Amino acid sequence: MYNPTVNKKTRAKYVLEEMEKLFPDSSSELRNWETDFQFLLCIILSAQTTDLQVNKVTHNLFAKYPDPASLSEAEVGEVEKILSSINYYRTKSKNIVNAAKVVKTRFHGRVPRSVEKLIEIPGVGLKTANVYLNSMYQANQGVGADTHVMRVSRRLGFTDSRDPRKVAIALQKLYPKKDWYRVTALFVLYGRYYCKARVKPENSKCIFKEFCTHCSGLDPYRGQFGYRELLYGKPVF
Repeated sequence: MYNPTVNKKTRAKYVLEEMEKLFPDSSSELRNWETDFQFLLCIILSAQTTDLQVNKVTHNLFAKYPDPASLSEAEVGEVEKILSSINYYRTKSKNIVNAAKVVKTRFHGRVPRSVEKLIEIPGVGLKTANVYLNSMYQANQGVGADTHVMRVSRRLGFTDSRDPRKVAIALQKLYPKKDWYRVTALFVLYGRYYCKARVKPENSKCIFKEFCTHCSGLDPYRGQFGYRELLYGKPVF
């Protein structure tokens, strides 16, 4: 049982333990990929798009362009036709074609395994790099702060920042490095299924209502300029 007098680190530990009970298998819900390059593309495409929607387009995408060599030669317009059902498909189509070119030429067809190298790839920012490394290799090089992670972290009182990098740093200070990949995966799943952006506090499935600012009505950003963007998110690559 949760003790409301505990400090933030103890609360963070409690939160992770409870999330693990909800999601004993916290692996990625992205499907259809067979190679590390294909998985990286899935993550790029998943920004501001559900995994279900990504899964609907990647089967055809990878059937036609299975590797960096084939995708690097693709016409962006042809890729757009395949991705047209997902959000920001024009930007993402351009990004993944350019990503394929960089992986093919600069990295000799192999996806690098460091954040520093990954963020050289078009469409890959710090969040995408960390999610990729954590999901693929449990690398623990950093927390990937997407919109789900940001929303959950703010509502549970772990940060008040709107900046993905600052949110990631706040979580990295709360959790030992060995848990960073689990934090990313579990916060994403909890945000997706329990801490939804559009749910009213009285209808929330939140299991942390005793200290959740959204459920208690104490969200400090509600009604402020930029609140909608913070709630629903903006593209975070």
